Amino acid sequence: MKTIIALLTLLFTFSTFAQVKNESEAGLAAANGNTKSQTYNVKQFNSYTFEKNILSFRGRYMNAKANGVETARIFSGGLRYERELTENLGAFVGETYEVDKFAGIKARYISDFGGKYSYLKTEKTKLFSELGYRYMKEERFDGSQTNASYARFYNEWEHKWNENFSTRYWLEYLPNFSRPKDYQANTEISLSAMLSEIFSLKSGFLVRYDHLPAPGVLYKTDSLFTTALVAKF
Repeated sequence: MKTIIALLTLLFTFSTFAQVKNESEAGLAAANGNTKSQTYNVKQFNSYTFEKNILSFRGRYMNAKANGVETARIFSGGLRYERELTENLGAFVGETYEVDKFAGIKARYISDFGGKYSYLKTEKTKLFSELGYRYMKEERFDGSQTNASYARFYNEWEHKWNENFSTRYWLEYLPNFSRPKDYQANTEISLSAMLSEIFSLKSGFLVRYDHLPAPGVLYKTDSLFTTALVAKF
């Protein structure tokens, strides 16, 4: 835990000099004895706002091993540019790169663009929707490749119940124009409790559904429960 706090403090110092908004998240679980397992989960979000423009970076890495055998490896990183057109309406474009070994994805390239509409933007509550187009190219571990065009429907709600406790929920649906049966859906709910002005404890439950997963992948649904220390400033 001391190592995690030191890492997040270092990121805070860097972010202050860089004049960006920062959210760093790190979780670690380890068991030794009859069962030996290690799980690492790290997320990073940075954004820089200038006039009516927002440039942001989002990254994630997760690795899990049980008795020395790797059971999960996920990596993603992406850049996004957003432009505020009116008080409630905006437009965005983004590029993302992903790897998910146990979902059969060696490399996934995602291009997004679309619009964003905010219904509520208060200190306590934020609610918005995004509607856009996604082009996705996948290189799979079995040697196959696939390209597809999707529509993207995304909704996010965040509410601050009091000074120390908040809830965030998002839902994403991706119907496939190229192959209608190959649709995807993702959703996550998370709870955050403040520990100090910078640090908080966050628990989240993520569910990802792929109706036609890569060849050799047994399950259409993946779920992930995480608990992590978060630094926001």
